[in-house]
Amino acid sequence: MLAIFAIAFVSIFAFWRYRAMRRENEAHMQILCLTHPVTRDELSVRLAGLLRANEYLEVGSMLVRVPLKAGICYLGEPPKDIRAAINDADIAAHGEETVQFFSGSLQQETVLTTRMESLQRQALERQEFQVWYQPKYDLRTRRCIGAEALVRWQSAELGFLPPGKFIALFESNGFISDLDFYNLEQVMMFQREAAENGLPVVPISVNQSRVHMREQGYLARMQGLIDRYTTQGIELELTETAFDFADHALREHSVAVVAALHAMGFAIDMDDFGSGYSDLSLLNQLPLDVMKIDRSLLLASEGSERMCIVLQQMIDLGHALGMKVICEGIETEAQENLLRRCGCEYGQGYLYGKPMPRAEFETFLRQHA
Repeated sequence: MLAIFAIAFVSIFAFWRYRAMRRENEAHMQILCLTHPVTRDELSVRLAGLLRANEYLEVGSMLVRVPLKAGICYLGEPPKDIRAAINDADIAAHGEETVQFFSGSLQQETVLTTRMESLQRQALERQEFQVWYQPKYDLRTRRCIGAEALVRWQSAELGFLPPGKFIALFESNGFISDLDFYNLEQVMMFQREAAENGLPVVPISVNQSRVHMREQGYLARMQGLIDRYTTQGIELELTETAFDFADHALREHSVAVVAALHAMGFAIDMDDFGSGYSDLSLLNQLPLDVMKIDRSLLLASEGSERMCIVLQQMIDLGHALGMKVICEGIETEAQENLLRRCGCEYGQGYLYGKPMPRAEFETFLRQHA
């Protein structure tokens, strides 16, 4: 439903996008308005307050939260064409901030996003996506005991793109499913060839998006990969957001999917544990093999005795539940020493090794495993 109203004839055009998120589908209600000339700060404050005041809707006897966002575009002097202003405000409304102003850099990002979407399928067919490997290591022996598989995009048209440029886009448009399967198969092939060529076979974790938790045929496709390869040396890395469904039935379904994956022979890692709110009930519901502590908890523990106690208790909890505990984001020897004192056994981070292409990782394995 679209409503346009003029508060006054102005030099600013504001676009407010009301976004009701339901699973992976979006229902939009847009309000377009013109405002009196106001400063950026004043407009930001007023809009933020307005969004907060109207983010809850009464549906029957229930109060439902509907996330709201606002995109703003100045008409300028001479005034910008109104249709162009609406389009630019719409671009701003898709930005990361709750209240976002249109800018040239934001427009460039939008152009890049559109280009990536148009090339994603072709890029997969041309095998432009590359799996890089970041080593995991034993904090006591400094030997390589595993790795995390991370994707990079070497695009013929766009150049080299790190995951931060395209993963969120692919998760929103659903392409992440095909990319995940591609990456997993590449790692399975690597493990098989490593065994055939006499390379050490260490566990490699592969990220799995939350979209798989609702994907029809997901488990069948996973079984197909197992039939062609094996689950030996393969860990599936999930975050808590994979289970962050308001619908209880969806959450229970996600837990059942992970249990089925574990029964197939995959080891299951819980990534980013300790970042923000951690749902401890998942430790009881899921067949977890590895607890991966988020770097934010490590950083918070550097100079805080209280947070050190939290870190140590979390590590002890993981061990008591029979899990391997690994901390990510280790960049200094002081951080490594802190983790050892807290009883953490494994680590990952730039101190030991950055993500590297396959050939470089093979050399690393021969030297450090």
